[in-house]
Amino acid sequence: MTMTKIYFAAAMRGDRSNLGDDKKIIEGLKQLGYRILTEWVVDDVLDIERGATPEEIFERDVEMLDECDVLVADISYPSLGVGFEIAYTLLNGKPVIAFCREDRVEKTSALIRGVKWSNFRLVIYSNVDELLKILDKKLREFKKACF
Repeated sequence: MTMTKIYFAAAMRGDRSNLGDDKKIIEGLKQLGYRILTEWVVDDVLDIERGATPEEIFERDVEMLDECDVLVADISYPSLGVGFEIAYTLLNGKPVIAFCREDRVEKTSALIRGVKWSNFRLVIYSNVDELLKILDKKLREFKKACF
């Protein structure tokens, strides 16, 4: 059986208050046997700060979205990029699991919280260990149903 390829999305240019959780989540998913295509999302120095152009970032990210099996997105803090990635993935018929910290639910996008499509799941979490268990379960469910 092939390793599930995850495009991990999180706020990068805006509020990165959830960066600590995101780093732990990526490490936890890797330990569970998932392949993360976008580990740069949790780098302390952003690719744009390293000299990548917006066009290069767009091309790379769309290529990774096309390659991934599933998008896992942190929506705890607003991000135009994450919203684009979610829409692109959903409209291409791939599964999306969005997660949000319990204390941030009311401050996150009502549009995203309102998605009821069969290839979308929203997970609210209070701690990373709990979230990793839920993500693993949801990823296994999607794998059975979709790929």
